[in-house]
Amino acid sequence: MPGAKTSFMKSLFNGSINETLLHHYPFYNTPREDDFRLMHTSIEDWLKGSVDAMKFDDEKKLPKEVIQGMKDMGLFGLIIPEIYGGSEFTQTFYTRTLELTNTHDASLTLTYGAHQSIGLKGLYLYGTEAQKKKYMPLLSTGELIAAFALTEPGAGSDAAGLKSRIVREGDHYVLNGAKLWITNGGFANFFTVFAKETIDGEEKITALMVTRDMGDVTHGPEEQKLGIKASSTVEVIFKDVRVPVENVLGKPGDGFKIAMGILNQGRLGLAGGALGAIKSVLEQSIVYAKNRKAFGHAISDFGLIQDMLTEMTCHTYAVEAMTYLTTSFVDNGDMDYSLEAAICKVYGTEAAWTCLNLAMQIHGGNGYMKDYGLERKLRDARIGIIFEGTNEILRLFIALTGIKEPASEYKRIGKELQSLQNVRNLDSLNDAIGRIGVISEFAFAQMKQNVSTERVEGFHDVLSKEAERLSTAAKTLSNTAGKLIRQYGQKLMDEQIQLARLADIAIDTFMIAAVLSRVNSVVEKHGGPEKNAQEIALAQLIIRNAKARINQNAYNTKANRDEDVKSIATHVTSVEKYPFDLANYK
Repeated sequence: MPGAKTSFMKSLFNGSINETLLHHYPFYNTPREDDFRLMHTSIEDWLKGSVDAMKFDDEKKLPKEVIQGMKDMGLFGLIIPEIYGGSEFTQTFYTRTLELTNTHDASLTLTYGAHQSIGLKGLYLYGTEAQKKKYMPLLSTGELIAAFALTEPGAGSDAAGLKSRIVREGDHYVLNGAKLWITNGGFANFFTVFAKETIDGEEKITALMVTRDMGDVTHGPEEQKLGIKASSTVEVIFKDVRVPVENVLGKPGDGFKIAMGILNQGRLGLAGGALGAIKSVLEQSIVYAKNRKAFGHAISDFGLIQDMLTEMTCHTYAVEAMTYLTTSFVDNGDMDYSLEAAICKVYGTEAAWTCLNLAMQIHGGNGYMKDYGLERKLRDARIGIIFEGTNEILRLFIALTGIKEPASEYKRIGKELQSLQNVRNLDSLNDAIGRIGVISEFAFAQMKQNVSTERVEGFHDVLSKEAERLSTAAKTLSNTAGKLIRQYGQKLMDEQIQLARLADIAIDTFMIAAVLSRVNSVVEKHGGPEKNAQEIALAQLIIRNAKARINQNAYNTKANRDEDVKSIATHVTSVEKYPFDLANYK
């Protein structure tokens, strides 16, 4: 997002808390809220009457009438501008719709979500007016259904490993290649495709819009998946497909940047879907626990069950707070939200997996049975941790993106210090004196950052400890980033375990900020501390636990057994088996 304002999280990595973004949590009071609620109600009624997730899972497909119903409900055109026939939803409205539908069926949600979150998002973000006029009306109605074609057999998170190629022939490109695990690929007729081409002697990635009627676009059989079985997932093959030059998105060679821009927004949809799954299993677990009797009591009276229900409630509240704070950043239109979107995806999808596991445990043997639907939801949710950038890759993205600016400052100051060691004459002495000024400015900036993270203001007195925890969390994040940069220098990129710890500190710091922002606005605008005592207690529990994880991760960056971890992994890899089996000992 060139030209966008620095994100909240990037500022935090530099030790600065942008408090103005936290003092007015974005509750649902936008001008179009009434219209959205009417559509929300219509969609929910249709879902209850037409969607049988268990049947779809058994049959491994969505019935034609359900696909048509999705078109009739306008689900394929939610984000598309009204001038092209769409609903022109904000990111918040769109994410709320994904949340709603995912309480009923993940495959259905994925079908229209992949169409918009990533399938047509390249056109939405980077398309020309002529391109939008040509395709958007058809995409809005679902006459064209979109798919995102990036992944290949040898290139998943490593987009540079693409083998698909395009060659310019007159006013067309000729496309050849195969794309793997393409959602909607079995029936999509509009593809955002990424392929390599040679530009000025250099291999670069270009993004193109390809429609099935352009030539030999075929697909393989449906993949046999663990979950989301009713969605279409296939290999798509492009053989000598002639794509008009005017179907290039952006400029030739801009494909990698475009792919990353698409995925940055798409990740918020996954967070919204995860939230829907969490809410559905929490409510199901509450009802079950209240009605299931053991030893003469409802199991909801038992401490360990209460602990699980509370943990699920904490996850729900945190994911909701983080996700909709971030969608408000998107809707503001002038802010870099790439880190926040990645954080929401990582935490949201992992929270969903945790909550589904807890729900399964609360239900006991019944949860393992098909009729309760939890085993299907558990299978469906597992893909979230892999989709649109595995959570491991995204942790590296969060950490490396966050340290980019601090690292550049350390690199600059290192050069200045080096120059002081090379004073040879009067001219170099004068130059050195000037450089001392630069070093002083840097030192003052560091001191200012430390001061700025000592205390945040403007929060209700009842949340003073939580505000203090945000300050110390921000300081821990920036200090830990600085220590890792100084310790490893350029080698830090190879220290993935340390980077993951830094990312987890960032995730928990953003969680504290979002939860604090939300509960503070509730207290100030919706009845004060006494009326909201239970919500305050919930928020305080979330923040305390997040701060404890931050402290542990910061400690582990200094005292760890990472070398043993790497050594053991290297050993088992070298022997290609578990080498400590008891049968080895006589």
